[in-house]
Amino acid sequence: MKSRLAVVFLLAAAIRGGASPPIELPVYLEDNHGGSFYWLAEHLDLDEPSTLIHFDAHSDASQIFDSDKIRERLRRVVSVEERRELLERWRAAGAIQCFNWIEPLMPAPIARTIWVHPRNRAAENEALEQLDGHLEAAPRAAGSFRSRYELVSFDRLRSRWKEDGPVIVTIDLDYFADVPANQRAAKFERVWKFVTECRNLRAVTIAISRPYLKNDEQADDLVRLAIEASLSLPTATIQFEPFAKVGNDRSLRAREFQSRHEEVPAFDLAKASEKLRAVLLANRERISVRRESDAWQAQLAKWEEEAPPVRLAIRNHEASTDNIWRVPIDAEEAEIELETDSAIQRIDWLALVPEYRRCNLKASSPDEIGFGQGAPPRPRWREVRVPGAGRSISIPKDPGAIRVKARVQIDGHIRETPAIEVRHFAGGGFRAAITEQFRLPYLFGSGELNDGLNSGPETGLGADCANFVVYALRRQGRAVPWSNPKQLRKYLEPVAQNGRPGEIAIREDDLAAGLIVHLGNHVAAVMEDRPPLGILDGNDMVAHQLEGTPENLSLGRLLALRKIDRFDVLGVPHEFSGADLVLGGDVMLGRSAGAEIERGADPLAGIRERLARASTRIVNLECVLSDKGAPVTGKRYCLRAPLEAMRILTSARISAVSLANNHAADFGTEGLMDAMARLHANDISVLGPNEPVLVRTRTGAKAAVIAFDDTNEANGFDRERAAAAMTEARRETSFVLAFVHWGEENTERVSDRQRELARWLIDHGADAVAGSHPHCLQAPDSYHGRPIFYSLGNLVFDGAPSLPNWNRGALLEVRLPAGRPSFQLVPVQLDERGFPHLLDGQERENNFASAGAAFSRTRVQGASKNR
Repeated sequence: MKSRLAVVFLLAAAIRGGASPPIELPVYLEDNHGGSFYWLAEHLDLDEPSTLIHFDAHSDASQIFDSDKIRERLRRVVSVEERRELLERWRAAGAIQCFNWIEPLMPAPIARTIWVHPRNRAAENEALEQLDGHLEAAPRAAGSFRSRYELVSFDRLRSRWKEDGPVIVTIDLDYFADVPANQRAAKFERVWKFVTECRNLRAVTIAISRPYLKNDEQADDLVRLAIEASLSLPTATIQFEPFAKVGNDRSLRAREFQSRHEEVPAFDLAKASEKLRAVLLANRERISVRRESDAWQAQLAKWEEEAPPVRLAIRNHEASTDNIWRVPIDAEEAEIELETDSAIQRIDWLALVPEYRRCNLKASSPDEIGFGQGAPPRPRWREVRVPGAGRSISIPKDPGAIRVKARVQIDGHIRETPAIEVRHFAGGGFRAAITEQFRLPYLFGSGELNDGLNSGPETGLGADCANFVVYALRRQGRAVPWSNPKQLRKYLEPVAQNGRPGEIAIREDDLAAGLIVHLGNHVAAVMEDRPPLGILDGNDMVAHQLEGTPENLSLGRLLALRKIDRFDVLGVPHEFSGADLVLGGDVMLGRSAGAEIERGADPLAGIRERLARASTRIVNLECVLSDKGAPVTGKRYCLRAPLEAMRILTSARISAVSLANNHAADFGTEGLMDAMARLHANDISVLGPNEPVLVRTRTGAKAAVIAFDDTNEANGFDRERAAAAMTEARRETSFVLAFVHWGEENTERVSDRQRELARWLIDHGADAVAGSHPHCLQAPDSYHGRPIFYSLGNLVFDGAPSLPNWNRGALLEVRLPAGRPSFQLVPVQLDERGFPHLLDGQERENNFASAGAAFSRTRVQGASKNR
C-alpha cells in the first residue's frame, strides 16, 4: 500500500496558516470521540480560532478541572514530536475523555461550538452548566464559555452560522443511532452534503462511539457510510484508526456496562461485514492507518485470501504511465472487462460522476466575486449505476473522462474493484489531450491540487481555463508549470497580437502542436480549421473550460460570449534544425552486419547526415567490440563485433555508447574491459549508472545522460544507486536524461514494469526517459510533463528482414535552449542488411501507419531544471 502519511503531515502545515483555505481536507476516524481531541491537538494551529460544528447525540461539554494546565502544557513544547509524545501519554492514561474533549480546546483553536441536535432547551442548559462546571472551584483564565456554545437543529444550522472563518466539523455516529436502517443512508447524506459544501473547512473528525450504538451491525453500517462519504471527496486525506484506544474510560455509558460486569463494546475490525471489507480493500491506497499498521495489513491480507482478486482493464488496450486508460474515439468499440479467475454470482457496474459542474477551491466565503463565484468549495464523486450484468461493458463513444468500478459477489464474498479512469480522445497530440478532459468539472484554483502523487489537473479531477490548456501541453512532454492566463504567455511563442477573426494565417502543423487563442483573462485551444482554410476566423472550432465542463464551440461564438473582438494567438515552437543531443536505439555491429563491415560497408551511412546535425551522439551498443574473452557459458546469443567496427563509430562521430545492457558482457569481464579500453582510446565515452555523459549545449548549459540496465535479473535494478547518480548529476547540470535498457523483446506492448520504473525515474530526478531493448518501437508517453520514449527500436540490427517491427527505429533529437528543452523523434527504416536510412514523407505514411506514425509526428517540449 502506498502510504499517505507524508500527505497527512504536510497537511498540518497547510492547516496551520495562510489566508486561503487548504484544498486538502483531512478526515480522521476512530472509535472513541476523545480521539478527536488528541488528533486535533496534534494537527491544528492551536492559536487559530475556529468554529466547531458538532453533530452528536451528546454535548461532550463537560469541563475538566483546572483545564488551563492542559492548555498551557500543549503550548509549552519545543517540537511537534514532543507534543505528539505528550498526547500519547495523555491518551494512554485517559486524561481527556469522550465526554469532555471539547472544553480543553477552547477558546482556541475552538472559539465557538455549535452543537447540532434536535433543539431541546433542557439539553442546552445542561450542556452550558457542564461547560462551566468547575469554574467556581478552579477559575479559568478565559472565563465562562457559555456564550461560546449553542445548540441548534440541523434545519436551522445554515441560518445560525455564517461562513466567516475557519471551521472544524466533528460527527459522532451516535447522532444516527435512532434513525431506522432504511433511512440511515439518506440522513447521513444530508449531513455529509453540508460537510461537502462547507467553506474554510480545516478538518473533519468522526467518532464511531460503539458503546452508544445499538449493536455491531449498526456500527458497521455507519462506519461504511462514513468511509464511503469520505472517499467521495477526492481532495480528502483519510486517516482511519480502527485499533486506537483511549485509556481508562470513565464515561457514564462505560460505567453502566461495568456495573453489569459486561465488557464495554468496541468497534472490532475483524468483524467487519462483507460490504465494509469490500470498501476497505478496494480503497486501501487512500486510507492511512498509523496505529498498529502491521495488524491492519495482516487483516487486509486475511480478507484477500478469502476470495480471488478482481480488477478492471480495457480489452486490447494498455494503461498509460499515469495509470489512465486512453482510448482513441475512432478505435473499435472498447470494453471494460472484469478480470478474475473465479465464477461471479453478481456484478454491479458503477460510474463515478462529478457531483458539481464547477467548484471554487480558493473561496473562503460564498459571496466572493470572480470565476467560480458561489460554487461549492471542493469536488465530489457520486456513484451512478451503469446498465449491465455481464463481465464487460462498453465505453461511450463521446470524448472525455469517465471513472468506473464494479461491485461483485464472488465465491460467496462481496468485493469491489478499485475505480479505473478511462479517457476517450479524438485526434492526436495536443488536441487529443484537450478532448480527453471533457466531462471533467471546472475547478477554479486547480493548479494548487496535490494528491501526494500528482499535482494540478494531473490529479484527474478537473481544471480551470489556463490549466485546461497546460494539461494538454504537459501531455506532450512540455514541462509548463500550472499557470493562469497571464503566466502562460511566457511558455509559448507569439503567433499574432491584437488580431481579429479572418486576419491571422494558420497551418495544420500549428494546430497539431498546439495553438492558443488568448483573450486576456481567458484562453482557448484551436481544434479545427474550417473553411476558409488557412485563416483563423469565426467559423473555426475552439475548446475551452469556463465555469463548467469543457466545451467545443466556434471562435465567433466564444468571442460573442466574452464580448470581445480582438485577441492574441500563441503557439509552441516548430521543428528545430539542429540538436544538442541525438540518441539512437540498439546498435549491433556483429554477425552479418560485421561481415558487411569487413567488406567495407558503413551501416550508419544512411543517417550520418542527420547524426552530424547534433553536438553529441549516443547509441546503445548491443555487442562486444573486442576480440578478447570467451562466450558466456549457456547464453543463447553472444554478440561480438569485429575490431573494424570501431571505424563505423568514429566516422559517425559517436560521442558515447551505452554498455548498460544485457550483451555488454557476452564475452566475460575480459571482453568487456578490452572493449571499454578501445572505446576510450578512440575518444568514445562509455555510459553507465556511475558514468554519466555530460552534454554541453549550444547555449553553454550542461546536461547529463545516465544509462541503466533493467534486464539483469541476477543483480536487479539498484534504485538507491540510480537515485544517487541522478542527484549527483543534477548538482552539475540543468537537465538529466535516463537511458534505460528494459522491457520485453519483440513486442510493442509497454510492460507494467516499464511504466512503474519510468514514474520512479522521473520522481527521482530524470527530466526525460528514453529506452532500448524491445527491438521495436513502443509508443511514447509523458508523466508530469516529462516525456518518456519507451523504446527507440533498432538502429543497426540484422536477423529479421521480414519482421516490420524489427526493422523500424527512431532517432531521438534533443534541443536544450535555456529552460525549454525540445524533443523530436525521427523515424528510420532498416534495410535487408539491418542498416538504417531516413524516410521521406511518403515512406513515413506507407511504412509507419501504425506505431511509427506516432513517432514521425512526435515533437514535444519539456523538462526544465525548475522541477
